[in-house]
Amino acid sequence: MNPLARQLHRTAGLSRNAKLFLATVSISALGNGIFMLLLNLFILARGNDKTFLGLLMSTTSLTALVLGLPMGVVVDRMGRKRAMVLGASLAAPGTLLLTLSPADWPLFVAAALFGAGNALFMAAGPAFMAENATDDERPTLFSLQSGLSLLMSFLGSAAGGSLPAFFGHLMKVHPESVAAYRAALLTAGSLMALMLVPLLLIREERRHPAGGGRRPFTLRDFPFRRDVVALLVPELVIALGAGLLIPYLNLFFKERFRISDSLLGMTFAVSQLLMGGATLIAPILAERWGKIRTVVFTQLASLPFLMALGFVPILPVAIGAFWLRATLMNMAGPLYTAFAMERVRENERGTVGAMIGVTYSVGQSLGPGISGVIQSRFGFSPLFVTTGVTYLIASLLLLALFGRAERPAARPESVPAGGE
Repeated sequence: MNPLARQLHRTAGLSRNAKLFLATVSISALGNGIFMLLLNLFILARGNDKTFLGLLMSTTSLTALVLGLPMGVVVDRMGRKRAMVLGASLAAPGTLLLTLSPADWPLFVAAALFGAGNALFMAAGPAFMAENATDDERPTLFSLQSGLSLLMSFLGSAAGGSLPAFFGHLMKVHPESVAAYRAALLTAGSLMALMLVPLLLIREERRHPAGGGRRPFTLRDFPFRRDVVALLVPELVIALGAGLLIPYLNLFFKERFRISDSLLGMTFAVSQLLMGGATLIAPILAERWGKIRTVVFTQLASLPFLMALGFVPILPVAIGAFWLRATLMNMAGPLYTAFAMERVRENERGTVGAMIGVTYSVGQSLGPGISGVIQSRFGFSPLFVTTGVTYLIASLLLLALFGRAERPAARPESVPAGGE
């Protein structure tokens, strides 16, 4: 059987729970594609400046950072499904408050709620997927989850770019007004709430996982778990670079090239489409090269396009570089998450998944606030250089730490809690 046929066979054979989870994240991604495309523009349309926007975006990540480890413990004790339902229940009022509050300070409360909900999903999602797929199915499931999320985000971005104009015409206001953006964001929030339908249909059985007789991993163990520390360090470096630049790429296009919201939406939509399609073929590459080498190769290949995006002042070149950078940088990410889940015991996956989310949130909480100040004083050029350097360092770290670990296995029960 050829590699493509094997992937299709594994996809068809996924469990009912895995398929319901894929439906959940697909619905969420559709609404989130609209929401994240327009949120920055909405905040600036309210009259807030970039420094405020940076602080607001940092609040979401900072909340996930502070609550990440407690959320991981909650996931391991509460169960994956109930944790995801709780996460959705926290994020939903956050999106409403972000959209409807006339004052500034409630926006930070809303961002905190949104961050808390995301922290639960970051911890529960990878653990849930690892436990609802066989060893052979995991790369396929993790890649499908990411690929479908991106493809649905493509649809959201494509629709999102036109929604302000639609509501502006409907309400007889300017398409870039607060009212038009607010109506579009409320539409996105309603779509995200529908994710609860397939999520509630999941049937989770409480099991006694491998290693369940041992004490679960706790923060006190962290300094002695070199295997866990090694998983987190490259993620931290990537997150620091991404937090400086990636959340602001929509503003970069608006300021550098003065493009319309419609073209901006289509640009981001095509990016999501390409990333989604590429993510689905990542397991095929991993069969030949291994998970880590696939991740490293695609990340390094993205760097020339990152530089072209930042420094070539020609719109078609910038858009093409934007698409290729995003596709290469993100296509193999799910393979690393699957790799990480395979390297820890089952009763540790929620906590370790939360630690990965917390680590990413460190960069996401520090980066945007710093970026807002740098943009105001120096523009975007230093951010592109810094982000490129961090991606290069992270890729070399991955190769050094895990380049030989191409066939990882779950930690056996006989492995001591202190690490290998």
